[in-house]
Amino acid sequence: MNTSEPPFGTTPSEPDVEPRLLRAFLAVAREGHFRHAASSIGVAQPALSRQVQQLERLLGVALFDRTSRGAELTAAGRLIAPHAERALAQNRRLVLAARSVAEGRADSVMLTVSAPLPGPPGGLLAETLRSFRTAHPHVQVSVTGLDDHDETAALAGGRVDAVLTWNEYPADGCVSEALIEEHTSALVARGHPKACAEEVTVSDLADDPLLFPLRERGHCWAQLQAAAQAARVGLNVVPTAPSAVTDLVAAGLGVSAVPASFRFAERPEVAFVPIRGLYNRMSVMWRGDDDSGAVAGFVAMCRLTARGLSAAHPDVWRLPDSRTPATTPPA
Repeated sequence: MNTSEPPFGTTPSEPDVEPRLLRAFLAVAREGHFRHAASSIGVAQPALSRQVQQLERLLGVALFDRTSRGAELTAAGRLIAPHAERALAQNRRLVLAARSVAEGRADSVMLTVSAPLPGPPGGLLAETLRSFRTAHPHVQVSVTGLDDHDETAALAGGRVDAVLTWNEYPADGCVSEALIEEHTSALVARGHPKACAEEVTVSDLADDPLLFPLRERGHCWAQLQAAAQAARVGLNVVPTAPSAVTDLVAAGLGVSAVPASFRFAERPEVAFVPIRGLYNRMSVMWRGDDDSGAVAGFVAMCRLTARGLSAAHPDVWRLPDSRTPATTPPA
């Protein structure tokens, strides 16, 4: 018997790549430094270096340029990174499928969705998920919150299956569909001078510290900043975590700009005042080669929910006009 024969379905030029090698590679790619990457995944730096070198030998390419400042992806490394992300995501799906069988849920399907969090009750995310779970009871939905700059990489890499996002410009291989435009409101403390106004302008936000999640909601900030520049005013922005914005505004530490649907959370200590003419567009993104019925069903439910919300609350939402983008494309 010839024991040197490759496994069925492979050729000698197709090495088996262990997930731990991919995790090591992605950790260095993410951190840009071997020592920082080793700390982030809890392994010793020499072991991490050996794993990356082993992967480079298996693939026959250099993945990083080692410098005095750290490690930079080579052209081959940049090409391979999304494939590595996807391979690990597929490995996670395999494990989840096996666990479903072991727990007697062989017919269940997992769908992982990223969306801006926290989301208000009665908003697009909450209403879509409520209807989707009713129509697809066999699908287990997991929701995660990602910063704006992480969304497309997570989608392209297979860490999430669909993304609800304020960004309209997907990564290569992904598809984006505009769903709805949501009016932006000023969030102010109940005792603020503008709390009883029918509407405010972007210029009115310049009078107070502006508590805003710059890192997490970069796309919304870009539009707000563009509106402020057009009005020739400067905004005194204070970077703030999304989950802390409402409490800090209620405490009188500043104001904010939030989606108008946040009023459905019914916080009596704050007021929501429409900002004249300011809307943000919510899109759904998914991988173009993903033929999953769960993803298709989720996208279809997003469309249906968007139409229902725009009809029920025209003061909050409107359907997008494809001829007039709500955001400016990146330069």
